[in-house]
Amino acid sequence: MRDTFRALDLLFRLSALFIVSTFGALLLGIWVDRTMGTAPLATLALMISGIIVGTVATYRVVRESNDRLAPPPKSDSKADTQSRDELRGGP
Repeated sequence: MRDTFRALDLLFRLSALFIVSTFGALLLGIWVDRTMGTAPLATLALMISGIIVGTVATYRVVRESNDRLAPPPKSDSKADTQSRDELRGGP
């Protein structure tokens, strides 16, 4: 049951992020165009930027959720120590 609520929470967050950023930018663009008389310029510019912002925000939320839900990778502590030493330039 708890996993169902987590999945619904993620679904709601993703849809809200994308819808608010896209349609908020669209409505703002329409208002700017009507106020300043710049027919489709502000609407197009703000709509494109809203889609980009919504996509980036959605990607970040998905990546964060994936990192939280995925189990940490198992690594051999000796191999991990050796790779860290090699990165530092040690033996």
